[in-house]
Amino acid sequence: MTVKPIFSPVLIGILAAVLCGLFAYFTIRKKYRIHIKIAAIVRVFLILLLVFVINLRPVKKVYDLETTLNNVDVLFVVDTTISMWAEDYQGDQPRMNGVRELISHVAFSMPGSNFGLIRFDNQAQILAPFTGDAESVLDAVEMIETPSRLYAKGSTLDTAYEAMEELLQSSAKKENRQTVVFFLSDGENTLNKETRSFAELAGYITDGSVIGCGTKKGGKMKDGNGSRIHDPQTYEDAVSKMDEKNLMKIAGDLGISYTKLTSENCVDYVVSSIKSTGSSHGQQNIVNYTDTYYWYVIPLAGLLIWELWLIIRKGRV
Repeated sequence: MTVKPIFSPVLIGILAAVLCGLFAYFTIRKKYRIHIKIAAIVRVFLILLLVFVINLRPVKKVYDLETTLNNVDVLFVVDTTISMWAEDYQGDQPRMNGVRELISHVAFSMPGSNFGLIRFDNQAQILAPFTGDAESVLDAVEMIETPSRLYAKGSTLDTAYEAMEELLQSSAKKENRQTVVFFLSDGENTLNKETRSFAELAGYITDGSVIGCGTKKGGKMKDGNGSRIHDPQTYEDAVSKMDEKNLMKIAGDLGISYTKLTSENCVDYVVSSIKSTGSSHGQQNIVNYTDTYYWYVIPLAGLLIWELWLIIRKGRV
């Protein structure tokens, strides 16, 4: 058992102690019978104690024995144009939510692998070269923000080509290496320009998938300030629609599969294939944490209901 505090335990502890002290002081001064005062102080003390424990967020460690992979480089190439925040993932969630969930799922499903991350909009940027520190890659994904509409000048899908080539060539220099690419985009090409072929990169890639983000119906978008983006011609809410034709062409060029981003599990077939052919490197304990705070929520709720009943029925705590 360990703890993962929500807020500073010291701050919450001081606040709880002050509240308990004040309550005890004013309760003792009231003209109640002594046993009523003691009972009230004990109840409030227990309530504050349970709040303190819940804030500590006690969690239980769960150890899962996993086979690690030591010969796999996984490259995530993420479209971060403003359309990737269109709200049509699993209903009305931004597409980028699904991207983050998928990358996290893949990273934790392939322990021991090296991971790299490229983002692209108006230009490409290598956010993480291949590294065994999956957490740093996940942190980089979380830090990606919605771009401003003033910054969004249009883009093409081949913007990431040179950055991809750089990292794929670095992976190819390693002996007995499998290189996996997950290319995540809605496929929109907003510049009147033909997309460059990715075929020359296919020789560096062992497996992977181009993952279509969005729907044909499309979704409305917000910019970095949270305001709706409007079509400059109609002045109505702009709608971004996934272009599968462009994505399928890239998948064909790279020699990998194409799939739609419907959930974080949509590329499990690729992960399973890599894990079955990848070189294992022993085993390691993967630590997961299970929340146990709800054990303390039930008695807290009972005490709060009791206090409410006393206030309603007897006009006191």
